[in-house]
Amino acid sequence: MKVLLVTVGSQGDVQPFVALASRLRVAGHEPVLAAPALYQGLAAGDVPFVPLDLDMTEVGRAVAGRHGIRHLFAFAKAMGRRAGKMLPGMTAGVTAGGPADVVVHHPVLPVGQHLAEMLGVPAVVAAPSPVLVPTRELPSPAWSCTIRLPALLNRPSYPAARYLTGAWCRRDVDGWRRDTLGLGRRPGRHDPLGDPSVTVLHSFSRHVVPRPADWPATAHVTGYWFTRSEPAWAPPRRLAGFLGAGGPPVYLGFGSMPVDSPAALAEAITMAAKRTGVRFIVHCLNPELRRRLAGDNKRILLVSQVPHDWLFPRTAAVVHHGGAGTTGAAVAAGRPQVIWPFGIDQHFWAARMTGLGVAVPAGPVRTLTGDRLARAVDQATSDLRVSDLAQDLASRVRAEDGTGQAVAHLERLARGASVAVRA
Repeated sequence: MKVLLVTVGSQGDVQPFVALASRLRVAGHEPVLAAPALYQGLAAGDVPFVPLDLDMTEVGRAVAGRHGIRHLFAFAKAMGRRAGKMLPGMTAGVTAGGPADVVVHHPVLPVGQHLAEMLGVPAVVAAPSPVLVPTRELPSPAWSCTIRLPALLNRPSYPAARYLTGAWCRRDVDGWRRDTLGLGRRPGRHDPLGDPSVTVLHSFSRHVVPRPADWPATAHVTGYWFTRSEPAWAPPRRLAGFLGAGGPPVYLGFGSMPVDSPAALAEAITMAAKRTGVRFIVHCLNPELRRRLAGDNKRILLVSQVPHDWLFPRTAAVVHHGGAGTTGAAVAAGRPQVIWPFGIDQHFWAARMTGLGVAVPAGPVRTLTGDRLARAVDQATSDLRVSDLAQDLASRVRAEDGTGQAVAHLERLARGASVAVRA
């Protein structure tokens, strides 16, 4: 079975696809992974990689300083407006290796269904959050950054979220369909779930978000799609020395989220380290933030890239932004969490982790101060109940085989599903 995997977004959006591609390869299948060129280094060496011309640093700059609903709209707009530049190269790259038997794609920029339609094969949506498939049980997490929605709007919130994901690239996509893919217009072409028979694989655990009872049979919760650090991977000498110089430190990192005020964040981290006596490992790519934190080598270590599955189990707590990938890694590590969300579904994951008792209450990132960070870190590292619940959840999550379940669904689909219909 040849599987075309198409994903865009942040590193947390790409890593699950890398994990699935590796598992498909182990199972004897032929995956091809198409993702932003920035993340080519994440791909396993034996998985063919198609670099997409989508600069995620430009998207990051577009959402800088925006929070909540403004962050959501700015992100969707920035992604959509850059899609036109990406589409021609993607077509050439993904078709070079011959036709696929199934296309698996991320919904944040819904273009995979058009490739599947052109190839005449099934399209599968791979969702890291329950944002697309309607349910009465909860609103779409895409809107978790807004005010609390009344229950009667739960189901309508999902088609609204699906519309938003591609709202700023419809003209480019229609031109691409016509001129490159040879496809005409048809109703529902821009909706990744426009065909009710489309399979949706949710790459999170049922122990974290139980499968809603009113979901259709086409929607599945597989368990997390985790990558594993290479067995030969060893920490840099500075990181190994820092870990060995005292008790477990606290990890703090906001992924690819742009920092509004590096000076204020540096002051908050420094104050929290002094007040709590806890050491911090800070994932930091911002040059100004690195400069401001560089002087406190005994209490703060700056890192740029360390595998989460290796580092998180060696920490006392994980402070992060609430991205689906980082949240899943913290869950699997069994570490207490402190989540300061920026936007999109990050507020959903923050509320979910707090509700499960594995994270201490924090707040939107714009409310982060040194005092609040210190109090949250102190609670996360001293509350035994939070630690016990985190370890219990981790044991149940790690017992699942998310990529194995996903591969089994794809195999069944390739054997027996009806193919996409060309317009």
